[in-house]
Amino acid sequence: MHRPSAFLNWASETFGVVALRRDERAGRFLEEAIELAHAAGLPIGTVSRLTERVYARPAGDLAREIGQAAATLEMFAENEGLSATNEASREFDRVQAIPKEEWAARHAAKVKLGIANLSGTPL
Repeated sequence: MHRPSAFLNWASETFGVVALRRDERAGRFLEEAIELAHAAGLPIGTVSRLTERVYARPAGDLAREIGQAAATLEMFAENEGLSATNEASREFDRVQAIPKEEWAARHAAKVKLGIANLSGTPL
């Protein structure tokens, strides 16, 4: 099975239907993008200015934005001497080794903080 499909299947099996919701996937992606920016040393003020700029403009085309996000991540990884594909495969192996109960606890903590189950729809 193609890794992105396998990863989504894993998320669905681990977290349930919430993992298949558009807002949840976008929120998880944003969380990881912010964590990447933080790990790279980007100041929070820059993150805030970028967020304000993006949201001040009309929303883009979803398919095009996905392509741009993927291409940008690949270029960032290459610039750092890494392979985005290899790192994604490594991450898939890592998360599969974590017990489902730990993932449930992590997700419950995020729900409590208001940063998961973003639609608020009962699980």
